[in-house]
Amino acid sequence: MSHKRKAVLWIGRMIFGENYRVREVELATRLSEQADIFALDHTAEFAGLRPGIADKLRMRLNLIRSPLEVMQSGSLTRFRMPVAAGTGPLLGPAAADWNEHRLRGALKRFACDSVYLSTPFFFLPQKQRDYRVHFDVIDNFHDQWANTRTGRFRRAFHREQLRRADTVSASSLQLCDYVQRLADRPAVYIPNGAPLADMRDAGPGAHSIRAHYGLENRFVVGFIGNHTMPFYGLERLVRAFVMARESRPELALLIVGPDADRALRYCKGKQDGVFIVGPVPPGEVAAYFHACDAGAHPYDPRPQTHDAMALNVIEFSAAGKPVLANPLKEFQRLALPNVRFTDSAEIHAWARALADRDSFAPFDRDALREHVAPFDWDRSAGLLAGTLGIRGEPPPAQESAPRQEVVHFHRKPLPDYHSIEKLFRALSDAMLPHAEVRREQCPEVSRAILPRLRNLRWAKRVQGEVNHITGDIHYLARALSGERTVLTVHDCVALRRATGLRRWLLRKLYFQWPVARAKIVTTISQATKDELVRQTGCSPDKIRVVPDCLSSAFQYSPSPFNAAMPTVLLIGTLPHKNLERTVEALAQLPCRLRVIGRLPQRQRELLKDSGLEHSTDQDLTTAQMVRAYIDSDVVGFASLYEGFGMPILEAQATGRAVVTSDLAPMSTVAAGGACLVDPSSVESIRAGFQRVFSDAGYREKLVADGLANVEQYRPPRIARMYLDIYDELRRGVSTPAPS
Repeated sequence: MSHKRKAVLWIGRMIFGENYRVREVELATRLSEQADIFALDHTAEFAGLRPGIADKLRMRLNLIRSPLEVMQSGSLTRFRMPVAAGTGPLLGPAAADWNEHRLRGALKRFACDSVYLSTPFFFLPQKQRDYRVHFDVIDNFHDQWANTRTGRFRRAFHREQLRRADTVSASSLQLCDYVQRLADRPAVYIPNGAPLADMRDAGPGAHSIRAHYGLENRFVVGFIGNHTMPFYGLERLVRAFVMARESRPELALLIVGPDADRALRYCKGKQDGVFIVGPVPPGEVAAYFHACDAGAHPYDPRPQTHDAMALNVIEFSAAGKPVLANPLKEFQRLALPNVRFTDSAEIHAWARALADRDSFAPFDRDALREHVAPFDWDRSAGLLAGTLGIRGEPPPAQESAPRQEVVHFHRKPLPDYHSIEKLFRALSDAMLPHAEVRREQCPEVSRAILPRLRNLRWAKRVQGEVNHITGDIHYLARALSGERTVLTVHDCVALRRATGLRRWLLRKLYFQWPVARAKIVTTISQATKDELVRQTGCSPDKIRVVPDCLSSAFQYSPSPFNAAMPTVLLIGTLPHKNLERTVEALAQLPCRLRVIGRLPQRQRELLKDSGLEHSTDQDLTTAQMVRAYIDSDVVGFASLYEGFGMPILEAQATGRAVVTSDLAPMSTVAAGGACLVDPSSVESIRAGFQRVFSDAGYREKLVADGLANVEQYRPPRIARMYLDIYDELRRGVSTPAPS
C-alpha cells in the first residue's frame, strides 16, 4: 500500500548555487527524499545574504508582476514569488498582510497543508487557519537594534510569530533559550551541521590545493565562508595576520568564499602570505578545509553572532582542524576540544593568538569526533522530519529549561586595571548553561561629575531583570532598581588612601549609598565584609561572602626548581603591594626577579640599586600571565592590604611555592599552601624566601597543599554561588547571610 508524500511549502533563505552553504537549502534538499518540498527561491533576488537598498526596491516593484512562477519542478520544486519586505513599524503590518495573502495562494497552488518558515522573512500566519506552521529560528537579527523603534517592533513581531506557530525549532542552544525568553515556549534543538562523511575524507584534493598555492612549508590558517558583511571580521583577521607574520613568518592565510578579494584592501601593501580563492563549488569545499592547518572564526561578538552556530566552525571541526575564534557564547557552551578563544575581539589580541603556537596545540581527536557527531545534516534533517510529521517520524524532545537573564555592569577599561573584568569573564562563561549574561560596559571612565552622570543615565536605560554591578562603579546602584540589583565590593582601599572631603564623598557615593540601595551585597572575602560593615554601618546579614574564582587557564605545570638562582615573580606595583620591602629583603639572596606592573621612576631606581638581576612587564594577556607563572620558581605576594589575593591561587594552581602575608584575607586564601610572613618586616620576608629556597621538603608540601586548596575556587563552584543569589532576586526572596 503506497502512502501519499507530504507536501511542505518552504519559505526561507533558499539561495542555490556555488556561492553559499545555507541551512535551509541543506535541510530542504535532504527532506525532498521523503516529502515534496516547494521552496521559495531567492537566488536571483539578492546580491548577498541580506537584501540591500536596490534589492528591496526591486522586490517592491516585482510585487505588481506575476505573483508566482515555477522555476524547476521535482521533489524539490523551486518557485519565485515576490515578497513584501517591510521591516519597521510603518510598513511591517502591511507587508505581513500582503505576504499572508501570497502564502495562502502558494499553499493552494501546490496543495500543501504545512509551512516551514525561517527568520528573517516577514510572514505572520493568521490565528485561525487551515494549515500548520513550523518556525525555524536561525538568528535573532533584530536584537542588533534592540533599543530602537525598529528593533522593538521586530522583537514584538518575532514574538507573535513564535507564539502563533504550531511547532518551533532553533539552530543553536543559545537560540533555544532566546525562544524561551521571548515567547515563553520551548523549541526543538535542530543544530546546524556539516556533511560529516564528506568532510572527514577530502581525498587528494587538499594536497593539490596546497601544491597549487605553494603552501607545502607554511602553517595555513583558513577563513572559509561568506565574507560579504562587515561583522564577519575579515578586516580584523587580515590586519591581525599581517602583524602576526612579523614574529611567525611561516604563517599563511587562505581566504575562501564570496567577496574574499576584499581582504586585499586590509593588507596595507603587505600581501605576502595572503591567498585569495573566492567562491568554490560545493563539491570542492571539503578539500579546502583539509588544505588548512587551522581555521579562524573572527566574527564580531554581538547578539546575532553570540547566539548563532556558524557553519565554518562545525566544518573545520568535522575536518579535524583546530579553530581560533572570538569568545562567542554558543561555542563556549558547546566546548568543542579543538576550539580556542582569543582574549578579546581586539586586533592586537588576534595577532598575539595567531603568533602563539599554543593557540593551535594538539587536542583529543577522539573527544572531538564524539562532540561533532550530532552536527550532521542528515541527523538534523531527521529531527526536522519528525517535527514536521513527515512519514511518521517521532517528534524530537524540546529544549525547555528556561535560563536566568542577568546584566553584568563593567567599568570602562583602564591600563593596569583589568582583574575584575577577567574574573567576571570567567564567571559569566561558567554561567552559560544556566543564565543568559549580558555584559554592559560603561561608556565613560568614572572621573569627574559629568562622565558619572552619563554613566548613570546609560545604566538606567540598559538595566535588565537582574543587575549585577561587578565592582568599582558602585555608584551605578543609584540608577538601577534596588530590588533587582547585586553589588560586589572587592575592597575598601580607596577609603584608606583618601582624606578629608574627598574621603567623605567616596564613602557616600561609592559605599554607603550604593550598599543601602542594592538588595544584596557581596564581598570577595570576610576581611572586606568586616571592613565594609565598619565603613557603612549596614547589617552584616545583607552582605554575602563570595570569593573570587580562579581562571581555568591556570593549570598545574611542574618544572625543576632552580636552586642555584631561583626566579621570583612579583605581581603588582601599587603602594600596598609592598614591592619596596620585598626587593630589599631579596637583595641579599641569590635570585632573579620578574616584576609585573607599571613601575614609577622611584621603583625603577630601587630595582637598579638592589643589584638584583631583574626584568619587568606590564599589560600582559592571560596567556602571557600563565607563561609568567610557569617560568617562575617562587611567587612573592607580601602585600600590606588586599581585598582577596588572586595571585596566591594562580601560583598554587600552576604548582609554584608562594610567599605571602600573614594578614587576612591572604592567609585565609592561601589556606596553609603558602609561606606566611610579616609584610611590615624586611627580616621576616627575607627569612620566608630563604626557607622556601633552601628546604625542598617544605617547598614540595606548600605546592601540594596549594594544589588541593585551589579546587574550591574553580569557576563553576563560584558561579553557582552567584546564580543562587540571582535566583533569590528573581523570585523576590532574600535569604540572610550566614553568620
